[in-house]
Amino acid sequence: MEIVKGVHQIRADFTVTPEVRRYAFCYLIVGEDCWLVDSGVAGYDQAILQTMADLGKEPHQLRGLFLTHAHPDHIGGGAALRRRTGCTVYASAGESPWIENLKLQYEKRPIPNFFALAAEGVPVDRLVKGGDTLSLEPGLTLEVIATPGHSADGLSFRLAEKGVVFTGDAIPAPGDVPIYEDWQASLHSLETLRNVAADWFCPAWDKVYTRQEALAVIAQGEALIGGIQRTVAGLESTCPTPDKLVDAVCARLGRPQLREHPLFRRTVACHRKKD
Repeated sequence: MEIVKGVHQIRADFTVTPEVRRYAFCYLIVGEDCWLVDSGVAGYDQAILQTMADLGKEPHQLRGLFLTHAHPDHIGGGAALRRRTGCTVYASAGESPWIENLKLQYEKRPIPNFFALAAEGVPVDRLVKGGDTLSLEPGLTLEVIATPGHSADGLSFRLAEKGVVFTGDAIPAPGDVPIYEDWQASLHSLETLRNVAADWFCPAWDKVYTRQEALAVIAQGEALIGGIQRTVAGLESTCPTPDKLVDAVCARLGRPQLREHPLFRRTVACHRKKD
């Protein structure tokens, strides 16, 4: 689907468990050459290259792959794309160790079906950070925005001339499982995105938002994170174990289905007082 002229959304469907089916969006920027934000799951390189072919582009015209963060549904197709196209892979310094070394990532953040979603690590060719500006080609400028929280050193990317910002998983999707590693960093990143000059906000977990829609969803995300923080703070002293705390938080939020979600357990853990 074309969002604005020269910016195409590509959907990658995948299975975490037989009961849990998910999807993630990546975004193809098309000018004289092509540039990609995130790469979907393992095996999705063919769908991306087919989209390019449908637009009259050859594989070697994929010049750059920009990874918002290290999670497998964002990097899974990256290694194959790099081999097949010769594209330069861009990522942050804080995410690169997990992008390149999947065993390291899995040790720290095991999820079901991990190595089916990301079968191999992706060599990172160039480190970028918030505040960097990249001239892709005449008329296409990509600005790097630091948006940590969901992950340790996550990035968003603003395509200046098109009024589009690619937000990865920095904005919690309404009604979805709230997943983040640092609640304070997440709130700061949402405030940052609120102030980004963009007409279109392109997340990985949800549909493309107009600016007005994005501001509403950002406010919902801030309220959700703040609510979880207050809930944990109110319950932590009465819950002797992390499991008891997760159970109590889920009950208080009225979402008992989150009790068995390993990544929501990490979310609750990041709200706990540090010893």
